[in-house]
This record gives sequence, structure tokens and C-alpha cells, in this order.
Amino acid sequence: MQYWAKSSIAVSVLLAGCSMFDGSQGDATAPQRSVESIKVPAGLQQPARPGQFDIPATDAAVADVEIKAPSLVLATASSSRVEEGERLARVWFDRNDFTGDLIPFLQHALTAQFAEQGVSLQQTDEKGLEYTTGWIKRSDETGFWFWKSTSETEQARFKLLFEPRPHGRSASLTVTMLEHEYFVAENKLAGREAHRQEVALLNQIIDRVGKEEIAVALANKAKAPDVSVEPGLDSDGNPALLSSQSVDVVWSQLEAVFTALNLTVTDMNRSSFTYYLDYQKPEQGFWSSIWGNDAPIQLPLQEGEYQLVLKRNNNGTAMTIQNSSGEALSAEMVLALHDPFVQAVRQAMVEL
Repeated sequence: MQYWAKSSIAVSVLLAGCSMFDGSQGDATAPQRSVESIKVPAGLQQPARPGQFDIPATDAAVADVEIKAPSLVLATASSSRVEEGERLARVWFDRNDFTGDLIPFLQHALTAQFAEQGVSLQQTDEKGLEYTTGWIKRSDETGFWFWKSTSETEQARFKLLFEPRPHGRSASLTVTMLEHEYFVAENKLAGREAHRQEVALLNQIIDRVGKEEIAVALANKAKAPDVSVEPGLDSDGNPALLSSQSVDVVWSQLEAVFTALNLTVTDMNRSSFTYYLDYQKPEQGFWSSIWGNDAPIQLPLQEGEYQLVLKRNNNGTAMTIQNSSGEALSAEMVLALHDPFVQAVRQAMVEL
């Protein structure tokens, strides 16, 4: 009896499937039934019903949407930075090893920038903190080769204002457009176009400051370093060459000096700060003499093996040169070695 009841229910469900699951509900083309409003009994209030796409009318003028990307100040110079949330065309410069005195350095970069562009730059205050540019022109080129022509499209003048901090280690530069003229309708200022041109000019100045920093860095690198090496005596009273650098600094830089002196390192003992060297007198090659290169540095030594021992000496280092038997060279020989050693230090561009 129980089995019959279960089977009857299953057959009933299968036979009634077409009516239980109405296919029109999943048919996208079937007409949608309208939802009847709620019937409110008498004496009750009808609930609020929001309208669809109810856009209120407005009297505001229709404005064009700004579709250009925003302009950004690019602080590419090592001394430059931009403060967060800045809305003006302004950048900050900080004094560093490349700039030296900040305002004179920036004034030099500014003058060089506009001189190369052939644009006049007029100082409008006594301290040299405010400048006005001449007309900076923009033009388009059409055609090609012999038929190429250039036509001006717009021009503008700007004010450049330095605002140093009282301590003198920081200063801001702000660019503001003063006048603008356009010769074609497409170049009429619209939206934030004036700000874009201010930022573009400011980025050019920042790039020039970065180039000036690189020039200073290269000049400092090419400048011969100061050499503190002097003849003297080590802690044991032996003739030696004395350096104001620490023993670790001298040890790490000597191999570059050995190369300039044609000394070959055959062995070393870091624990006793000893270099074992072999000296062969250098000869100037044929092509080197043809091209006028400087003759190699000659040491007043016989060819053979030597030792160079480093010892801590007061606040510096004593470099004692010994023969293959470990005997210190004479004071006269150390004095004769001083000049070529200093020459090698400068040639190797190390600090000793």
C-alpha cells in the first residue's frame, strides 16, 4: 500500500510538469505582465511609489566636459619636490651638494634656459626673485622638404616667482601666465589650458635644473681629489708614507694605485694589512706615444718583489714599503717615492 502511494505521487508530478513549470516565464520574447498596484482598503493611505527616471528640470547652462588628461608637475631634478595637493604650477627646490647656494644656482639655470630658447627674461624686483618672460611662441609646421612652412598658432608671457624660506635651504618656483594671444581658433584657451601651459613651462625649467646638477656632478668627478699623503715615520720609527684616511679605507683603495704604478699584487694578508708586490718598469707603447698619451709613471725602484705594510698611525695610516726581505726602505727612497705615488693617487681618482 505504501509503495503504491509513492508511485502514484511520482506519476502525478510527471504528468503535471507542463502545467507546474510554465515555460513562458523563461521566454524573453513573451510579453511581460504588468504588476498590479496594491489594493488599499478603504480608510487607509496609499503608500508612496517612486517614479522611474524622474530627472528634475534645471536652468544650468550646458558646459563642455573636460576630456584632456590633467597636467602634472614632474619633479625630475634631484633637488626638486612637489607638495601633495598643490593646485598651482609650483615646485619646491632643496639645497644639496650639487646646488650649493640655492637661489644663485636656480637663477643661473633659469637664465641659461631662456637664453638657449632665445626668449627674453626680465628681472622685475631688486632681489632677483621675480621675472617676466618675453613672448613664448608656438607654431605648426606644414608640408615637407622644400615646401615646408611654419605658421605661428599662439604666444604667451609668464611670470616666474621664487619664494625662498627664511633659512635659505628651500625655495619654491611658481609659474603664472600673464598674457595669451592665439592666431587660430583651435588654440583659444579653454578649460584648464592656461594651467597646462604653466605646468609645461615649469617642467622645462625643472629639466634644466636637473641638467645643471648633472654638469656639477661630472665636474666634481673630473676634479683631481685632494691627496693627504705625506712622507713621515710609522709607529716603529721607520720611514713611511702617511695618509689621513683610516687603515680600512686605504686598504680598499690601494689596488687602483698599484695599477697606475705598474705594481702587480702577487699575494696579500688582510690580517696584517700586507700587500706582496712585484714591480716591473712600465714602457710607453708605440700607439700611446703616437696619440700623445702621458708617459707611464716611473718609480725610483729596481725591478723585483716588495712589500707594502699598513699600520694605524694616530688618526690615519702609515704605509711602510719594504724589500723582499722585509726591510724598510731608506728615508731618501721614501722621499723619492712620494711624488710618483701622489701622481698615481690622482690618476686613480681615489681618496688617500
